[in-house]
Amino acid sequence: MSQRRADTLNRRARFLHQHRKDRSTLPCMETGGTQVYAYWKRGEGLVVSVHLDTGEVPDDLISPDGTITLRITVNGDCVFKGD
Repeated sequence: MSQRRADTLNRRARFLHQHRKDRSTLPCMETGGTQVYAYWKRGEGLVVSVHLDTGEVPDDLISPDGTITLRITVNGDCVFKGD
């Protein structure tokens, strides 16, 4: 992916907060057709959940085997990298 494409996807990102009236919704960032939830859960701490099955991920972001490249960092240290 080009830096220009990455910048465009990043600029189009949006944040969806938890709704006051519907407590079943969770904080979510949408970018490039993916959804990344980050929320606090009693007994578990901070939960981060990545959803790629929105049906809106552009074809150019999906590998031939149906996956996307994903890297997760904590405080700048890579804790997961998958292609």
